[in-house]
Amino acid sequence: MSNNLTVLRDEIKNRAKIYACIYRELSKEVGREKSVEILKRALYARGQEKGRQLAIKLGKPDLHRLAASFVEGKVEMDAFGHEIVQEHSDFVVLRLNKCPLVDAWKEAGFSADEQKIMCDIAYQVDFGKFEAAGYKLSFDCRIADSCKSCDMRVTLK
Repeated sequence: MSNNLTVLRDEIKNRAKIYACIYRELSKEVGREKSVEILKRALYARGQEKGRQLAIKLGKPDLHRLAASFVEGKVEMDAFGHEIVQEHSDFVVLRLNKCPLVDAWKEAGFSADEQKIMCDIAYQVDFGKFEAAGYKLSFDCRIADSCKSCDMRVTLK
């Protein structure tokens, strides 16, 4: 693994730990349920910002252009192991084979339930991104749910 990729993974793990610290502190103030709700909204909003940029880059929603963009430029700097699993005219399945976020939560001693909660929060950025760019996202499976990968099924809105 290149030094740059190690640095990138470490930064993603740092982000995961920041999410956890914010979640725990916010939970003390407003309770677990409300903190999850607030953090989900915040990350979804950030995803929307990224989605608007993606929409400008790709133009009119196109599943095949989206799939190509998903893996584009990821050869040497891919902390998540991006892969296109299926491409059909009405959907694509995009895979993440690794998750430094989940790795960080495991290393921090989070229980399986805590990892799922943190993933529920963190992956809102993906929903915001894809939806703002004109797509609909669902997950067939997630690493945080003890799957080997995160499989994202993307359709047109």
